[in-house]
Amino acid sequence: MAPVAVAAAMAEVEGVVLAAVQADITARLAARTDMTLDGGDRAWLRDLVDEHLQRYHGSAPLHGRPVLPRAAYRTLGHRIFARVTPLGPLGELLADPTVEEIIVNGPTEVLVVRDGVQVPAGIEFAGEDELVDLVQQQLARSATHLDRANPMVTATLEDGSRLNAVLPPVAQPLAITIRKHQLTRFTTLQDLVGAGAMPPELAALLRAVVRARLNVVVSGGTGSGKTTLLRVLIGEVASGERIITIEDQRELHVRTALAGRPNTISLEARDANVEGRGEISIQQLVRNALRQRPDRIFVGECRGPEALDVIDAMGTGHDGSGTTLHANSLRDALHRLGTLVRRHPTQSRADPAAIAREIAAKVDCLVHLARIRDGAGRDGRVVHALGLVTGSVEGDAPVVDEVCRYEPAAGTWRWALTRFDDLPPKVGEKLQGVRGDLDALTAALQRRRLEE
Repeated sequence: MAPVAVAAAMAEVEGVVLAAVQADITARLAARTDMTLDGGDRAWLRDLVDEHLQRYHGSAPLHGRPVLPRAAYRTLGHRIFARVTPLGPLGELLADPTVEEIIVNGPTEVLVVRDGVQVPAGIEFAGEDELVDLVQQQLARSATHLDRANPMVTATLEDGSRLNAVLPPVAQPLAITIRKHQLTRFTTLQDLVGAGAMPPELAALLRAVVRARLNVVVSGGTGSGKTTLLRVLIGEVASGERIITIEDQRELHVRTALAGRPNTISLEARDANVEGRGEISIQQLVRNALRQRPDRIFVGECRGPEALDVIDAMGTGHDGSGTTLHANSLRDALHRLGTLVRRHPTQSRADPAAIAREIAAKVDCLVHLARIRDGAGRDGRVVHALGLVTGSVEGDAPVVDEVCRYEPAAGTWRWALTRFDDLPPKVGEKLQGVRGDLDALTAALQRRRLEE
């Protein structure tokens, strides 16, 4: 069959099967109380499309309909499934495990990110109205809405992905970005070792840091893997401890990613409604969490004055807590943390040196992440540096002892500290409880040095 004939036959088959699928969907929804499709319907929608395609293929010779190669039916299955899912063509991209991010620059330019590389997705939309309708469907069950009066929205999809949309004229053209959270891809430190994000020795040190209840700040740029690492570190907390996570948009998904972990509470901030009421801030949630008898508190990201409350929580019997923030280096992370603390109304006139001393006393460990691009244009995420906060201050900055750093030219990690028997007293006392782990790590690093 010539390519033109194949294309025409596929269009005919798609029309017939799509009509049958949509009729079946309508009949099934009519029997439900909630007649809207959502992410939980994906499995039976996929089965329904496959069922109708197989039925068509089996009956096509009897009724004189076009018969297509098996590969063509698979292609049609993807197209039909995309058209009937709540997110339309985007639904198929979300279902693709190789897609890390979806970028929509208007209805005719859709890109996906795979292995850090942006490539065309091969799909288009009829117009901006169709895109707006797709976003509205995802916001239907939230207090957020997208219109000319509220042209920017951020929402968490049911699969954990984060959607951000901006309408014209604020954005030109309409812009949608969906960052997928592949919860099953990285669930342990060993998964990150396997992906080349860190060496086994660094994973062992991070495991000891969590078990010793050091307060951790994970820093890095956008898309460097901060949330993923924080989720993995939370997974190292002993099951008997009560954990509370606090986020602006739910991205950690600890209860989902760490299925079966008991005694875990997830709190999410909320914007004000159209009447300007009902806002719940990160700062309010941190204060409320202290009344929920947590053993550890993890804030998905510090962005504002809640930084003071997070620092206070670290020093009020909640050792082993943590957060993430945007920064360019280990030391920049502490500088930025101090800047955020000063945004608190009670700290706007505070002495920067006093704030630095407070941070130095309560933050124990810094982990900085970075995106590293290779010669082929692909990028990966690595633990760029890890440091321990000594507790002392130089000027307005807490002192950090760098333990290890990634060397891009060599593609390996350089260890500045290979023995763990002479640590800053502030962190050394906490790490006494995992002395056996540190002795094993020292031996492993010494073996590595001899091999090199």
